[in-house]
Amino acid sequence: MKEQKDLEKDLEKKPTEENPNQQDMPEQQAAPAVPVDDMGDDDNVATAEEMEAFIRDRREKEREKKEKKDDDKTDVFGEFVAPENSIDPYLDPDPTLPWVKYDESIFLSRGCRKCPRSYEPVSDIETHSCSKVTSTNWMKGIRQPGGTPFDCVEVRFKNNRKDFYRLPDGLEVTEGDIVAVEGMPGHDIGIVSLTGEVCRIQMKKHHVDPKGENVKKLFRRAKSNDIERWTESLKSEHNTLLKTRQITQRMNLEMKVNDVEYQGDNSKAIFYYTADDRVDFRQLIKVLAEEFHVRIEMKQIGVRQEAGKVGGLGTCGRELCCSTWLTNFKSVTTSAAKIQQILPNPQKLAGQCGKLKCCLNFECEVYADALKKFPPANTPIRFQKGLALYKKTDVFRGIMWYAYEGESELYAIPVESVKKIIEMNHNQEYPEKLEDFQVELMSTAALVQETNAAEFERELRRMSDDSGDNGVAPDESAERRDDRRDRKGGDRKGGERKGGDRGERPRGDQRQRGGDSRRDDPRQRRNDNLREEHRQRLNDQAQRVNNNRHSGARNNPRRSGNKDKRE
Repeated sequence: MKEQKDLEKDLEKKPTEENPNQQDMPEQQAAPAVPVDDMGDDDNVATAEEMEAFIRDRREKEREKKEKKDDDKTDVFGEFVAPENSIDPYLDPDPTLPWVKYDESIFLSRGCRKCPRSYEPVSDIETHSCSKVTSTNWMKGIRQPGGTPFDCVEVRFKNNRKDFYRLPDGLEVTEGDIVAVEGMPGHDIGIVSLTGEVCRIQMKKHHVDPKGENVKKLFRRAKSNDIERWTESLKSEHNTLLKTRQITQRMNLEMKVNDVEYQGDNSKAIFYYTADDRVDFRQLIKVLAEEFHVRIEMKQIGVRQEAGKVGGLGTCGRELCCSTWLTNFKSVTTSAAKIQQILPNPQKLAGQCGKLKCCLNFECEVYADALKKFPPANTPIRFQKGLALYKKTDVFRGIMWYAYEGESELYAIPVESVKKIIEMNHNQEYPEKLEDFQVELMSTAALVQETNAAEFERELRRMSDDSGDNGVAPDESAERRDDRRDRKGGDRKGGERKGGDRGERPRGDQRQRGGDSRRDDPRQRRNDNLREEHRQRLNDQAQRVNNNRHSGARNNPRRSGNKDKRE
């Protein structure tokens, strides 16, 4: 009986503590809150087995809640289990922020961000930012004195092709106009990129005769139906490229289709491909004509043009030059790398196309001009100690490295010294040894620190100039400042000052000579302190470099002996 009464008390207390809002629950779910003493019927009294089962169920529910909380927490040594309603910030959009969907425009390959309208020129921002074959008309707005305007214009199509066309009589177009030009067959749609005298210069550069019969005709400005048909042809280029690749793979042709360009009237398609060997694509043309119902033209391109169409990032971290602005591909040879003193490493010299990088030609002329001041490479120089052979050159430092025959230790010799030694050898004169002409070179870190020190000194000098009185530099002496102020206050025409003769100073205008006036300026005082601290750091660094150099000389008996002799 005692155990039954304890269980009844536990039943009265704990459900109330577990759910304080029990009074709001329905009558069927709420536990009876009537005291045990007031219960008259034995049917309302719970048995011991029922109460044990109730307590057992409650403990199991508490255990399940505790286990669920532990599962939601992060385990340091295990895998994190995210809650059910969590949001992945990389995959799922944040519902609280507006979701912006990016739709790639099919007109980006034509130099437009959106579909152009008829009789409205494309803006300069779009033509110069979206097209890599854009041209700058540096004579735009300059009217030619007399004569008739040039009757040819330059029209560009996809981001790898442009051509020259002759205007009909009475039609004037501007840059950015959408025009219909002569095609083979039918007509094509393009954007005018150059007009006027600059177009004449471009035609002369590409060896095109403006009066020749090979120049095609420009029909008119594009109408609305021309632009609609042009848009339909552009939409089908991507699917055509994918289907063509599947067809070539099914026919076992060793070729790679890189790009497809539809003509403006959707009557012709140009397929650009690359192949190592000659390919017989006569059967392929028949299959493509039946599949797409257009006239087929195949054009083979090189690997450099392929890299420009595919795009990518170079070793410099920027987008490839051939896919952004470079259109004329010049031949690159290994001599360009030799002129720039670059090691012939194929992995570093080759670009994404597998050929030598086009950027090797960018600075080749600068190195070639700088090397004219150097003596011929591979010229040995003779000393009393032995023969010294040429090893390498630092073009912009003006240093040439030599080493004794049979030895590996290099010595840095200035170009002027090398020329002097070669001239002495021609006169049958031989210096004593190579070490006498050696120079100590700064490391890269020391050069950077020296540059920073020069910039710091320049900034301090500028701050000192700004803090000077009436634009007078504080480094000037007090007498010069006084003379300059007196010249400003004196009579310029008569050559005299207000106070009297040229050598006299007015009474009451006596200034204190010396540097006391500079010390009173807080900005000048701060600049002096900063300059002194910087000089102290440079002196400490120079002392450490000298200590390291002496320690290295002690470890190297040859260098230590040479230094003692020089001293």
